[in-house]
Amino acid sequence: MIEILRVTAAFGIKGAVRVFLYTDNINRYKKIYDRDGNGFRFKVLNQKNNSAVIKLESVNDRNEAEKLKRIPFFVNKEDLPKLDSDQFFICDLIGQKVSVVGEESDLKIIDVKNFGAGDLIEISEAGAKDSFFIPFTKENFPETGGEISISSETYRNFKN
Repeated sequence: MIEILRVTAAFGIKGAVRVFLYTDNINRYKKIYDRDGNGFRFKVLNQKNNSAVIKLESVNDRNEAEKLKRIPFFVNKEDLPKLDSDQFFICDLIGQKVSVVGEESDLKIIDVKNFGAGDLIEISEAGAKDSFFIPFTKENFPETGGEISISSETYRNFKN
């Protein structure tokens, strides 16, 4: 399952909740699930950017809504939209091995961050406590179909 939203606060007195969204369009999903796999139907009352107010079908008052604060909700991976060949879900990149062309390496992607200027791939060497970031561009990551590889020049430039 893929985390799609996280409850941030109760909203109003009828059980609605404010949520932080990890999707651009929550309306494409019919049902969301808690960690235990319990399904919830919901209605979007308001959405703006990465925030929304939703009403879960089974939550009927503010007290119930308050209990959901900081609770994540998920969708099944097969419910996610189909992607173009040059698009990725972050969850599919995390844990991927990264090879350095022409060199022996034991690198893997540990996270993907975006601080506003584009995606950054956070990479760590096996056993290392530190990590480094490489901008996720076609220039830096020319091969992303299957095994992910970077040039030795890119590796040297961003490793230090």
